Amino acid sequence: MNTRTQLMGGLFILALTPTAIWATQAKIQATSNSEDGGISVLSQSQPDFSWIYVQQDGEMTIGAGHSDDWEQLERQGNPYHADYLWVKTAGTPYVITDPAIVAQIKTAIMPMQQQGEKMQAIGEQMQQKGDAINSQTQQLLLNVATDKEDPKIQAEIDNLSTSMDMLGQQMDELSKVHESLSNTAEKQIVSLAQAAIKAGTALKTP
Repeated sequence: MNTRTQLMGGLFILALTPTAIWATQAKIQATSNSEDGGISVLSQSQPDFSWIYVQQDGEMTIGAGHSDDWEQLERQGNPYHADYLWVKTAGTPYVITDPAIVAQIKTAIMPMQQQGEKMQAIGEQMQQKGDAINSQTQQLLLNVATDKEDPKIQAEIDNLSTSMDMLGQQMDELSKVHESLSNTAEKQIVSLAQAAIKAGTALKTP
């Protein structure tokens, strides 16, 4: 493989790398809250129903809601000093603090949360490998500019690209499982929240 072929291969991979990383970020964006590291899965089946699980320390770990909802809860902290579920249905917000209901909700979201964390870990690995490909490609370009050939760099780029492809496949598989877990958890949360609202154990909030 001559220098020109190496250069073209490196440039081709460099062009693909941002796309691969963007695809990864798009998959985990639905599960990432950039402000607090929590997981935000926007509801598809219940567009008029939002929910956010808030921990005792005020950290919002997982939920389905608009950014304004997250920001409002983050500003107010946790005045209940216990894990609780914030929900909004038909434009009316409620808070569920009943320990028995909260325990059921926590159990419902656990598989989805764990799956989301796996996706984040894979995404971080892909980002690291993408950065490494960019670095190696820059070195390849520098070598070409100075009439130096280094087959090891192209080999390293190829290995990183192969590794990224494998991680991409893992991400696809995790995404499918996560979607299924999200749908199951959401149905349980909606059911529990609606029952709490009907029973009067869900408190209206401003």
